[in-house]
Amino acid sequence: MKKLARVVTVAALVGGVVAGVAPAATAAPAKAKMLDSVTLRAKATSSSTARGVIPKGTTVSYDDVSYVVGGKYTACGVTEKIWYPVTYKGVKGYIVAACMK
Repeated sequence: MKKLARVVTVAALVGGVVAGVAPAATAAPAKAKMLDSVTLRAKATSSSTARGVIPKGTTVSYDDVSYVVGGKYTACGVTEKIWYPVTYKGVKGYIVAACMK
């Protein structure tokens, strides 16, 4: 019986579940097209330092599970607080989620 318990424990560890705890979410790479030109900000707030502008129609890669609830903004006809970290032309920053398609 102890051998069976060890096999079940090892199987659970290999499968990523221990004592009913699911594994942490992993990054899910995604792409989004900008619905309008957006400012790349140093922090997730519209009053943060601008690091550049991503032109309308540009496609950016982002991690769709690592959004940030930051400063409130109105963009692309939506008032929201969700921002995504992105890297554009080698510069890291945050962009508003409302203008991502």
